[in-house]
Amino acid sequence: MQALNIEQTYRVLLGDVNRFRIMVVGCGGTGSSLALALAGLAYHARQKGIQVELTLVDDDVIEARNVGRQSFAAGGALAGGIPKATDLALRLNAAYGLAIEAWPQRYTAGMAAAWFRHEIHRPRTAHLLVGCVDNHQGRRELARTVEDFHGRVWALDCGNEQVSGQVFIGNLSDPRHIRLDPLGLCSGLPSPYVQEPALLEPDPDEQRHSCAEQALAEPQSLMVNRLVAAVAAQYATTFVLQRQVVQLGSVFSLEPTVMAAKLITAASLAPYTEQE
Repeated sequence: MQALNIEQTYRVLLGDVNRFRIMVVGCGGTGSSLALALAGLAYHARQKGIQVELTLVDDDVIEARNVGRQSFAAGGALAGGIPKATDLALRLNAAYGLAIEAWPQRYTAGMAAAWFRHEIHRPRTAHLLVGCVDNHQGRRELARTVEDFHGRVWALDCGNEQVSGQVFIGNLSDPRHIRLDPLGLCSGLPSPYVQEPALLEPDPDEQRHSCAEQALAEPQSLMVNRLVAAVAAQYATTFVLQRQVVQLGSVFSLEPTVMAAKLITAASLAPYTEQE
């Protein structure tokens, strides 16, 4: 009888953390849906004595083509010139009594570095940088931020195509010295941009059409951004409420509807580390 070989899985513990700072970069299809979920998470966490500070970053304004497919109202589009980040922050603060900050500007690593550096050494605080951008230039800035902070900032990258998507999480630009222990603990994870270097390379489609334009043209599923946001929100919930990271990533398809997790195992980490 053949023995069943089950590979050990690992997790990363964040330690004794009671304050979380989350920055969402990109408030379009995925980011606007994710902002709603994270606001609910922040409200729930507050009931448990956990502080969650949210910052939304996007230099785009609400347009008619955003309404329905993104989490904005027709009134915002009719008013004209209202920044997406500002609109979301105002509405969510009113709904939940939070203090979400809005940065209606284009994200750069240098800009965010000031935000992180001011608080990075504060005890019992964890930082999560969530990328919801649809272009390689934005992702390169996110990757640079992770690299600048040498494991002290976690990155959660969200992306999708027409009917498929993925979410990856990690904190190390140089993951060669990740360590696993017999208790099932892992010392860190490869950055999303180390796991999938192609995220940093130009995609021909991003030059021709924005996410909103693709959605209006109907090649992109109406629900694909919402599903990416839901998966990312679950990662953030585990990060905040359980203070741990238990997967490297998730990939899914809507046609057919399937999802698979990229678990933390010695084999899955081997391509990025010095371990066999």
